[in-house]
Amino acid sequence: MTDLTDIGGGGEFTASDEEIQEALEDASEELGQPVDDIEREVAYILDSGTGSATNEGVAGTSVGANASAASDPRLEALELYKLNERI
Repeated sequence: MTDLTDIGGGGEFTASDEEIQEALEDASEELGQPVDDIEREVAYILDSGTGSATNEGVAGTSVGANASAASDPRLEALELYKLNERI
């Protein structure tokens, strides 16, 4: 499994490892899913490079469309995952 704190790629990572871990734990509570499962799914979004869910695509699209969005693609991918799980 790829840890979100170990992902490389084209996006600019502005969040600290602690912020990423806290966001994962919050999502776990919110969605009622294990942290490891969420991390694996979000890492897949960023690692896969399929569709528009690349580091640059997630960050650029989310930040461009939402002035309050974080600029770290890992957090943006997490938000996309949470949205998808709620639908």
